[in-house]
Amino acid sequence: MSTAREKLAGVGASVPRLLFPQKGVDLQKFAVIACDQYSAQPEYWEAVQNFTDGAPSALQMIMPEAWLGKNPGHENAVPARMRRYLEDGTLSDIGEGMMFLHRATTTGIRRGLMLALDLEQYDFTPGSSSLIRATEKTVLERLPARVAIRSKAPLEMPHIMVLLDDRQNRLMGALDQMTAEKDPLYDFSLMMDSGRLKGWFLQEESVCDTVADVLTRLKEEALDGMLYAVGDGNHSFAAAKSHWDTLKAGLNAAERESHPARFGLVELVNLYDPALAFEPIHRLLMGVDPKQVQRELEFDAKNPPPLQQLQPRLDEWLDRHPEAELEYIHGAEDCRRLGRAPNRLAIVWEQFDKETLFSGVASRGVLCRKSFSMGSAPDKRFYLECRKI
Repeated sequence: MSTAREKLAGVGASVPRLLFPQKGVDLQKFAVIACDQYSAQPEYWEAVQNFTDGAPSALQMIMPEAWLGKNPGHENAVPARMRRYLEDGTLSDIGEGMMFLHRATTTGIRRGLMLALDLEQYDFTPGSSSLIRATEKTVLERLPARVAIRSKAPLEMPHIMVLLDDRQNRLMGALDQMTAEKDPLYDFSLMMDSGRLKGWFLQEESVCDTVADVLTRLKEEALDGMLYAVGDGNHSFAAAKSHWDTLKAGLNAAERESHPARFGLVELVNLYDPALAFEPIHRLLMGVDPKQVQRELEFDAKNPPPLQQLQPRLDEWLDRHPEAELEYIHGAEDCRRLGRAPNRLAIVWEQFDKETLFSGVASRGVLCRKSFSMGSAPDKRFYLECRKI
């Protein structure tokens, strides 16, 4: 009879060994939003820096995209800060287990489960038939910098959110029942008015059994063999895969089976969670003549064509106009506001139908980059749990 961990391996998953801030660390200052958020609003990250004010914080272990090319000292110090947090006990080993999450968002309580996924079961190539698939086209040129960071980092602290096609809510529903009488490991308000986060650390064999059984059933029912779809953090997960493919070449068979870098820590989320609102990611063009862009591409920014049609044309136009810049903006009103400045054009979409995601990836391979966002910017995943790699 298979053990729970063997059954988990059969669905490309494993129980991670987690690191967590030691007792006494202010979790509100430690937990920080995903680094790809507010990329066009450096003032947000300045406020985060002021709020943390030298306290132990995930901010010291990430590179906000708003700072790329502007703060090389911070970027270069990230691996050393990770090692310092490990050495001085800021991060402590809490053992093997999964973390069940309740995240209070602007659209309700979103459930999530943190576990590790097997990178051997993941292929970001468009048209892949792997168990774990990318939802957006991977820009290969964006991987080397991320791979370099991961290769130097002693730990991972992900903002990766992976979707399950679980219309009947079997996994999160079962975990809600199993934690109903259990005290959470943490429960605190997130900074910058970003809701609240509660987490239960689950180490019981019965939990592993339940998770493995539900994932096994979902695998049997999976459309085109796709059990997991990487929602947020596609390029981070692709970088982890690329790093592993390079690293494993120097390992023997036994080492390849259990090396921590073979796995990626993620948060599983049910596609059908009522609190998981899907939003289109909007486009902001800077350094352009708005009328010229619309005339040459033959579209109206107030009523744009579907993104999957417009983006390839927009990419070609940007190749011909190196003076123009493209930003991906989370939040329609933010995009419209930023687009009011001179020489800018905001392109805003009204909605994204999340129920078409799995079928769309299965039929088209992948969507174009930055097609959707899972929730508005304040509702994105915050960094907190870590794992040695």
